[in-house]
Amino acid sequence: MSERNVGGFFQKDADAIFKPMGTFPLACQFSSLIIDNFLGGVLAVQLFMYYRYHGGDKLWLKCLVGYLGVMNAFVTIFYWAYQSYLFVENFGNFLPWLEVRWLAQMPWIDGITVSAVQLFFAYRAYLLLNRNKFVLILITCMVLGALGGAIGLTIVFGGQSSLLGATNSGPTLITWLALTTAADITIAVCIITGLLRSKSGWTHTDKLVIKLIRLTFEAQLLPTCLAVAYLIEWIITPASLLGATFQALQCKTYTVGFLITLLSRTSLLSDSEHRRTTKGAQVYGMSSRGPIEVAVQVETHVNENKFTVTPAGDEFQSTYKLEDNDSTSDIELGHSNPSQARLHNPKPYPAQPYATSAIPDGF
Repeated sequence: MSERNVGGFFQKDADAIFKPMGTFPLACQFSSLIIDNFLGGVLAVQLFMYYRYHGGDKLWLKCLVGYLGVMNAFVTIFYWAYQSYLFVENFGNFLPWLEVRWLAQMPWIDGITVSAVQLFFAYRAYLLLNRNKFVLILITCMVLGALGGAIGLTIVFGGQSSLLGATNSGPTLITWLALTTAADITIAVCIITGLLRSKSGWTHTDKLVIKLIRLTFEAQLLPTCLAVAYLIEWIITPASLLGATFQALQCKTYTVGFLITLLSRTSLLSDSEHRRTTKGAQVYGMSSRGPIEVAVQVETHVNENKFTVTPAGDEFQSTYKLEDNDSTSDIELGHSNPSQARLHNPKPYPAQPYATSAIPDGF
């Protein structure tokens, strides 16, 4: 029975390659598993919070969140299976570490997950820039190019006989990571530009814009830095397992940043409610003036309206008499301000029944 080999390398060759490295290969594999599981726990909490507080979102957005959750769960299970293969089934054997069939599957999984997040942020940038179609088309082309590079890397790297053939997959890997980074930077610049244009000079609005800009950095800075670090690491040591550690974290970091953006609406709404319930002044710009105080005084006057009807030959004559307790003068009927006068007929008439009513001033 022939001895097992990977790309012409046998067990003694694998030992000669990995044993001089000491614990470095083991640290790379374990660190990726530990960090992936930690971010998986963070992601699980985020998913719970999202569906609890934002269940009223549009259907396409809820489906996108569900899709990303399923893909990240698949990545975690995939890494559990991979680590079990290395440390349980082949414990103490370095030959399986030269295999590429496991690692070659990660680029396309990352690609279809990360591209969904980037397209969401591209749509957000499109809306913030007044539906600028050029920006949307440009970012979409970058994202699709990065996705093509990820799929191409899976094909090229998967066709290598061993891990040491990773240098042959350079063009596709550089295409994937370079376009991913370019798309991230373009998205961040467009979103920040759109937010800065939204400044109105009002203190509360400007504070909200600053919070959203900071949130954009928090959500996208880590994944972008991770992609850049992966690219630099591969250029320096293409056959190192450290690159696999960076690659293992891409799905989680992009999805966690995506959910940070969605869940930020909860805190922003809470801050808005808090401001509405406080008595702070809404001031313009950086002015230090206090709130405008408006005092409204309402007075109600009680007027007595008396109507007297007396016969005068074949016709009736009527006299209207208005008595106002606040009036200070007597004038003839037709005065421009009757609410402060007493109107009467100069000739006395016998007392007649009258009616009274209360009306508000200015009615």
